[in-house]
Amino acid sequence: MITEKDISKRLGRTIKSPIRIGDVTDLGIDITTFLNFFKPFFEELQDDKYLVKGKQITFLKQSFPEESETIERIHQSYFEGHVTGEVLDPWIQRLDASQKQQFEYLSTITRQRNIASFQIEIWDDTIFAERIVQQSFEQDVDDFRVWKRVFTQATKEAVENELFFELLKKITGLVKKIHPEIRKLQITSHFMRTISQGKIKGENAPEGVHEDGAQYIMSALVINRQNIIGAESQIYEKSSSEHNELIYSKVLDPGEFIFQADTGEEFTFGNDLWHYVTPIEPDDSLKLGIRDIIGFDIDIL
Repeated sequence: MITEKDISKRLGRTIKSPIRIGDVTDLGIDITTFLNFFKPFFEELQDDKYLVKGKQITFLKQSFPEESETIERIHQSYFEGHVTGEVLDPWIQRLDASQKQQFEYLSTITRQRNIASFQIEIWDDTIFAERIVQQSFEQDVDDFRVWKRVFTQATKEAVENELFFELLKKITGLVKKIHPEIRKLQITSHFMRTISQGKIKGENAPEGVHEDGAQYIMSALVINRQNIIGAESQIYEKSSSEHNELIYSKVLDPGEFIFQADTGEEFTFGNDLWHYVTPIEPDDSLKLGIRDIIGFDIDIL
């Protein structure tokens, strides 16, 4: 398993904030069994319309810059589903044919997702996991992800089974090695599929280089790569408000993951880590390109 110490040697300077890069065999889990079990669950995910809504608002603001403030005022209500897409009609109707075609293009669904949250308790050497249901999902960040999003809950078959509980325990173990004193964690999992078709790229990180608002993340445990190029995972250190330095990059294969400190770690360890994943596009443009991952947000309670 690659750690921040290995990255420090390569950089010639010290990175203290925790990083773990490996595959599920490093966690004591059989990779073939793991991938075969979880692949089918990605066929039942909900369309993530929030990404599309953001693209639509951005496009309309660019198309009607003199009305940008008016459009932005409806952004959150539209994003959170308090108003329907009809609220955009006054601007859509004024788009020319080329703009309407582009609007339809960017309205294509390129991401699907469901979520499940768990409270983890540690007693001596025993780890207990209890599922909790959150009505909405928000992130402690400075962009649109702070707004409320509601995703379909993962099925019991997908996340209430021995193999998934074993994964939660292994993730807890990664955190406990860094913080031996911990007794409780909250872990939220995201089963997420990114889709690319034709010339439409699949955005893995539309917010750009970012943090997720949790103390630790497993930014991606890859389950499937099908007919795609791209999706390079990148770890950055933010040294100033205007500068991010790329300190590690890798295209993760199925079974591989990146675990890292995410938010507030600069006060604990000294390095402010951010991350990004490049878009995907189909290798064969006549077929869908698909990337399936499980991501995890991890907070010490």
